[in-house]
Amino acid sequence: MYFWNHSFPSPEENVAWDEALVEIADRASLVEGDSSSCSELEAMRVWQFDAPTVVIGRGSRVNDEVYLERCLEDGVPVLRRASGGSTIIAGPGCLMYSVLISYQKRPAWRGLDVAHEGVMSKVAMATQKALNAFHIPLTVDMQGTCDLTIQSQKFSGNALRCKRNTMLYHGTILISMPLDWIDRYLREPPRQPEYREKRTHRSFVRNLLSNDKVSSDEFANQWINAAKVCWDANEPWDDFPLPSELAEEHDRLMRTRYLDRNWHFER
Repeated sequence: MYFWNHSFPSPEENVAWDEALVEIADRASLVEGDSSSCSELEAMRVWQFDAPTVVIGRGSRVNDEVYLERCLEDGVPVLRRASGGSTIIAGPGCLMYSVLISYQKRPAWRGLDVAHEGVMSKVAMATQKALNAFHIPLTVDMQGTCDLTIQSQKFSGNALRCKRNTMLYHGTILISMPLDWIDRYLREPPRQPEYREKRTHRSFVRNLLSNDKVSSDEFANQWINAAKVCWDANEPWDDFPLPSELAEEHDRLMRTRYLDRNWHFER
Protein backbone atom coordinates (compact mmCIF):
# COMPACT_ATOMS: atom_id res chain seq x y z
CA MET A 1 0.00 0.00 0.00
CA TYR A 2 1.27 3.46 -0.96
CA PHE A 3 1.33 6.13 1.74
CA TRP A 4 1.11 9.91 1.53
CA ASN A 5 1.01 12.43 4.38
CA HIS A 6 -0.13 15.48 2.48
CA SER A 7 -2.66 18.29 2.88
CA PHE A 8 -3.54 20.46 -0.11
CA PRO A 9 -3.77 24.26 0.32
CA SER A 10 -7.53 24.53 -0.24
CA PRO A 11 -10.40 22.49 1.21
CA GLU A 12 -11.79 21.88 -2.29
CA GLU A 13 -8.51 20.30 -3.43
CA ASN A 14 -8.50 17.95 -0.44
CA VAL A 15 -12.04 16.74 -1.03
CA ALA A 16 -11.60 16.45 -4.80
CA TRP A 17 -8.43 14.38 -4.42
CA ASP A 18 -10.27 11.53 -2.71
CA GLU A 19 -12.68 11.18 -5.62
CA ALA A 20 -9.88 11.50 -8.17
CA LEU A 21 -7.94 8.68 -6.50
CA VAL A 22 -10.75 6.14 -6.59
CA GLU A 23 -11.71 7.11 -10.14
CA ILE A 24 -8.27 6.69 -11.69
CA ALA A 25 -7.55 3.50 -9.73
CA ASP A 26 -10.81 1.96 -10.91
CA ARG A 27 -10.11 2.88 -14.52
CA ALA A 28 -6.69 1.26 -14.25
CA SER A 29 -8.29 -1.89 -12.88
CA LEU A 30 -10.60 -2.12 -15.91
CA VAL A 31 -7.86 -2.06 -18.53
CA GLU A 32 -8.33 -5.36 -20.34
CA GLY A 33 -5.41 -7.71 -19.96
CA ASP A 34 -3.66 -5.51 -17.41
CA SER A 35 -1.60 -7.76 -15.16
CA SER A 36 0.47 -4.94 -13.64
CA SER A 37 0.34 -3.65 -10.09
CA CYS A 38 -2.05 -0.94 -11.31
CA SER A 39 -4.88 -3.47 -11.29
CA GLU A 40 -4.49 -3.91 -7.52
CA LEU A 41 -3.66 -0.37 -6.44
CA GLU A 42 -4.07 0.43 -2.76
CA ALA A 43 -3.11 3.67 -1.05
CA MET A 44 -3.53 5.69 2.12
CA ARG A 45 -3.39 9.44 2.63
CA VAL A 46 -3.57 11.32 5.93
CA TRP A 47 -4.28 15.03 5.99
CA GLN A 48 -6.04 17.92 7.75
CA PHE A 49 -8.08 20.96 6.84
CA ASP A 50 -6.33 24.16 7.93
CA ALA A 51 -9.61 25.84 8.96
CA PRO A 52 -13.12 24.67 9.90
CA THR A 53 -14.83 23.12 6.88
CA VAL A 54 -18.26 21.54 6.55
CA VAL A 55 -18.45 18.50 4.26
CA ILE A 56 -21.81 17.03 3.33
CA GLY A 57 -22.55 13.56 1.98
CA ARG A 58 -23.25 13.00 -1.70
CA GLY A 59 -26.99 12.65 -1.18
CA SER A 60 -27.43 15.07 1.73
CA ARG A 61 -29.68 18.12 1.62
CA VAL A 62 -27.75 21.16 2.76
CA ASN A 63 -30.57 22.90 4.60
CA ASP A 64 -31.53 19.70 6.44
CA GLU A 65 -28.09 19.20 7.95
CA VAL A 66 -26.27 22.55 7.98
CA TYR A 67 -26.83 25.99 9.51
CA LEU A 68 -25.93 27.54 6.19
CA GLU A 69 -26.37 31.18 7.22
CA ARG A 70 -23.92 30.74 10.08
CA CYS A 71 -21.37 29.12 7.74
CA LEU A 72 -21.69 31.98 5.26
CA GLU A 73 -21.48 34.56 8.05
CA ASP A 74 -18.30 33.00 9.45
CA GLY A 75 -16.70 32.17 6.11
CA VAL A 76 -16.82 28.41 6.70
CA PRO A 77 -16.76 26.49 3.39
CA VAL A 78 -19.58 24.02 2.74
CA LEU A 79 -18.49 21.29 0.33
CA ARG A 80 -20.12 18.15 -1.07
CA ARG A 81 -18.08 14.94 -1.18
CA ALA A 82 -18.46 11.96 -3.51
CA SER A 83 -19.19 9.45 -0.71
CA GLY A 84 -22.41 8.97 1.21
CA GLY A 85 -23.12 9.45 4.88
CA SER A 86 -24.04 12.44 6.97
CA THR A 87 -22.52 15.89 7.23
CA ILE A 88 -19.33 16.49 9.19
CA ILE A 89 -17.26 19.46 10.22
CA ALA A 90 -13.49 19.15 10.42
CA GLY A 91 -10.48 21.40 10.81
CA PRO A 92 -7.37 21.74 12.97
CA GLY A 93 -7.41 19.07 15.65
CA CYS A 94 -9.23 16.59 13.40
CA LEU A 95 -7.03 14.14 11.50
CA MET A 96 -8.45 12.89 8.20
CA TYR A 97 -7.58 9.61 6.53
CA SER A 98 -8.42 8.22 3.08
CA VAL A 99 -7.85 4.59 2.12
CA LEU A 100 -8.09 3.16 -1.40
CA ILE A 101 -9.03 -0.53 -1.40
CA SER A 102 -8.74 -2.94 -4.34
CA TYR A 103 -11.52 -5.54 -4.63
CA GLN A 104 -9.21 -7.57 -6.84
CA LYS A 105 -6.80 -7.79 -3.93
CA ARG A 106 -9.51 -8.14 -1.24
CA PRO A 107 -12.55 -9.73 -3.01
CA ALA A 108 -14.41 -10.42 0.25
CA TRP A 109 -14.52 -6.67 0.91
CA ARG A 110 -17.21 -6.27 -1.75
CA GLY A 111 -19.51 -7.18 1.10
CA LEU A 112 -20.10 -3.95 3.00
CA ASP A 113 -20.17 -5.64 6.40
CA VAL A 114 -16.77 -7.19 5.65
CA ALA A 115 -15.41 -3.85 4.39
CA HIS A 116 -16.63 -1.94 7.45
CA GLU A 117 -15.11 -4.53 9.77
CA GLY A 118 -11.88 -4.69 7.79
CA VAL A 119 -11.28 -0.94 7.74
CA MET A 120 -12.60 -0.10 11.17
CA SER A 121 -10.62 -2.83 12.90
CA LYS A 122 -7.39 -1.33 11.52
CA VAL A 123 -8.38 2.26 12.32
CA ALA A 124 -9.44 1.21 15.82
CA MET A 125 -6.17 -0.67 16.31
CA ALA A 126 -4.11 2.35 15.24
CA THR A 127 -6.08 4.57 17.61
CA GLN A 128 -5.68 2.14 20.51
CA LYS A 129 -1.94 1.90 19.87
CA ALA A 130 -1.66 5.70 19.91
CA LEU A 131 -3.63 5.94 23.16
CA ASN A 132 -1.52 3.24 24.76
CA ALA A 133 1.70 4.94 23.67
CA PHE A 134 0.74 7.98 25.75
CA HIS A 135 -0.65 5.87 28.61
CA ILE A 136 -4.16 7.25 28.08
CA PRO A 137 -6.51 4.72 29.75
CA LEU A 138 -9.28 4.65 27.13
CA THR A 139 -10.72 1.74 25.15
CA VAL A 140 -11.87 2.05 21.53
CA ASP A 141 -15.12 0.38 20.41
CA MET A 142 -17.02 0.15 17.12
CA GLN A 143 -20.71 1.03 17.21
CA GLY A 144 -23.40 1.69 14.64
CA THR A 145 -22.47 0.96 11.05
CA CYS A 146 -18.91 2.29 11.14
CA ASP A 147 -18.47 4.69 14.06
CA LEU A 148 -15.60 4.46 16.49
CA THR A 149 -16.44 5.36 20.07
CA ILE A 150 -15.09 5.60 23.59
CA GLN A 151 -17.68 4.97 26.30
CA SER A 152 -20.38 5.32 23.60
CA GLN A 153 -19.17 8.77 22.57
CA LYS A 154 -18.19 9.08 18.92
CA PHE A 155 -14.74 10.30 17.91
CA SER A 156 -14.58 8.91 14.36
CA GLY A 157 -17.15 9.06 11.57
CA ASN A 158 -16.58 7.34 8.25
CA ALA A 159 -17.97 7.00 4.73
CA LEU A 160 -17.22 5.14 1.52
CA ARG A 161 -17.58 5.26 -2.25
CA CYS A 162 -17.73 1.99 -4.15
CA LYS A 163 -16.71 1.56 -7.77
CA ARG A 164 -16.54 -1.59 -9.90
CA ASN A 165 -13.18 -2.85 -8.67
CA THR A 166 -12.15 -0.29 -6.07
CA MET A 167 -13.46 1.39 -2.96
CA LEU A 168 -12.57 4.63 -1.21
CA TYR A 169 -13.03 4.54 2.56
CA HIS A 170 -12.36 7.76 4.42
CA GLY A 171 -13.04 9.25 7.79
CA THR A 172 -12.19 11.50 10.71
CA ILE A 173 -10.23 11.12 13.94
CA LEU A 174 -11.24 13.79 16.47
CA ILE A 175 -8.13 14.53 18.51
CA SER A 176 -8.59 18.04 19.93
CA MET A 177 -10.98 19.90 17.62
CA PRO A 178 -13.16 22.68 19.12
CA LEU A 179 -16.44 20.83 19.58
CA ASP A 180 -18.48 24.04 19.65
CA TRP A 181 -18.02 24.11 15.85
CA ILE A 182 -20.39 21.15 15.65
CA ASP A 183 -23.16 22.94 17.57
CA ARG A 184 -22.75 26.15 15.63
CA TYR A 185 -22.63 24.79 12.09
CA LEU A 186 -24.40 21.42 12.05
CA ARG A 187 -28.06 20.69 12.67
CA GLU A 188 -29.03 17.53 14.48
CA PRO A 189 -28.70 14.82 11.81
CA PRO A 190 -31.93 13.49 10.27
CA ARG A 191 -30.48 9.95 10.33
CA GLN A 192 -29.09 8.78 13.66
CA PRO A 193 -27.71 5.43 14.83
CA GLU A 194 -29.72 3.69 17.51
CA TYR A 195 -26.89 3.86 20.05
CA ARG A 196 -26.95 7.67 19.89
CA GLU A 197 -30.26 7.59 21.81
CA LYS A 198 -31.17 11.09 20.53
CA ARG A 199 -28.26 12.70 22.37
CA THR A 200 -27.21 16.21 21.35
CA HIS A 201 -23.96 16.78 19.48
CA ARG A 202 -22.10 17.80 22.62
CA SER A 203 -23.16 14.76 24.63
CA PHE A 204 -22.62 12.35 21.72
CA VAL A 205 -19.27 13.49 20.26
CA ARG A 206 -15.87 13.66 21.99
CA ASN A 207 -12.19 14.25 21.34
CA LEU A 208 -9.52 11.68 22.10
CA LEU A 209 -7.48 14.19 24.12
CA SER A 210 -9.03 15.94 27.10
CA ASN A 211 -6.06 17.96 28.40
CA ASP A 212 -2.83 19.54 27.22
CA LYS A 213 -0.45 16.89 28.52
CA VAL A 214 -0.21 15.51 24.97
CA SER A 215 -0.27 17.84 21.98
CA SER A 216 -2.56 17.21 19.03
CA ASP A 217 0.43 17.03 16.68
CA GLU A 218 2.20 14.48 18.87
CA PHE A 219 -0.88 12.29 18.97
CA ALA A 220 -1.49 12.64 15.23
CA ASN A 221 2.08 11.59 14.47
CA GLN A 222 1.76 8.59 16.76
CA TRP A 223 -1.55 7.62 15.12
CA ILE A 224 -0.04 7.94 11.64
CA ASN A 225 2.89 5.71 12.53
CA ALA A 226 0.54 3.11 14.01
CA ALA A 227 -1.78 3.26 10.99
CA LYS A 228 1.11 2.68 8.59
CA VAL A 229 1.97 -0.49 10.50
CA CYS A 230 -1.65 -1.69 10.68
CA TRP A 231 -2.15 -1.18 6.93
CA ASP A 232 1.37 -2.22 5.92
CA ALA A 233 1.48 1.14 4.12
CA ASN A 234 5.18 1.24 3.39
CA GLU A 235 5.38 2.12 -0.31
CA PRO A 236 6.65 5.70 -0.82
CA TRP A 237 4.26 8.02 -2.60
CA ASP A 238 6.92 8.97 -5.13
CA ASP A 239 6.57 5.42 -6.52
CA PHE A 240 2.81 5.70 -7.09
CA PRO A 241 2.39 4.39 -10.67
CA LEU A 242 -0.23 6.82 -12.04
CA PRO A 243 0.85 10.32 -10.97
CA SER A 244 -0.02 12.15 -14.20
CA GLU A 245 -3.42 10.42 -14.52
CA LEU A 246 -4.24 11.30 -10.91
CA ALA A 247 -3.18 14.92 -11.35
CA GLU A 248 -5.25 15.27 -14.53
CA GLU A 249 -8.34 13.75 -12.92
CA HIS A 250 -7.88 15.97 -9.87
CA ASP A 251 -7.71 19.05 -12.10
CA ARG A 252 -10.77 17.93 -14.08
CA LEU A 253 -12.86 17.37 -10.98
CA MET A 254 -11.82 20.74 -9.57
CA ARG A 255 -12.96 22.49 -12.76
CA THR A 256 -16.19 20.57 -13.30
CA ARG A 257 -17.33 20.02 -9.71
CA TYR A 258 -15.46 21.29 -6.73
CA LEU A 259 -15.04 24.89 -7.85
CA ASP A 260 -18.68 24.95 -9.01
CA ARG A 261 -21.06 26.25 -6.33
CA ASN A 262 -23.94 24.36 -7.97
CA TRP A 263 -22.22 21.04 -7.28
CA HIS A 264 -22.08 21.70 -3.56
CA PHE A 265 -25.57 23.22 -3.25
CA GLU A 266 -27.51 21.13 -5.77
CA ARG A 267 -29.70 19.69 -3.01
